[in-house]
Amino acid sequence: MCCSRTTSMKESLRNLKGVESARKLDNNTYEVIYKDGCRAIRLHRTDIVTFRPDGKFAINSGGWQTRTTKHRINKYCRTIQVWSSKKKWYVSRAGSDCADMPCLETVDYNDHMMFYSDGAFDTQS
Repeated sequence: MCCSRTTSMKESLRNLKGVESARKLDNNTYEVIYKDGCRAIRLHRTDIVTFRPDGKFAINSGGWQTRTTKHRINKYCRTIQVWSSKKKWYVSRAGSDCADMPCLETVDYNDHMMFYSDGAFDTQS
């Protein structure tokens, strides 16, 4: 019999250093505030979105390119949209119409991509 398993906050934050505070946002999803000023959205044991004090943010699936990961990134990043076509992930600035692919301002998804607060891709990172 297969069972659904949720990750507790303690499990999600295990071996994580420099945490100032954390709170539950969604099922298996936590907001973590780090002592260095970064704020992260953590799904299970992966920081899927990290907001830096300088206004930039990074996205990361941790290799788990699932519907839930994509949904959480889209829910907590209002200036970008992660979407897929034929099992390949892409990132577009929010507001781009992806109904008629390819989207304008679309880039291939990679873990640890860095964006400016307005959703522009940081090509320097």
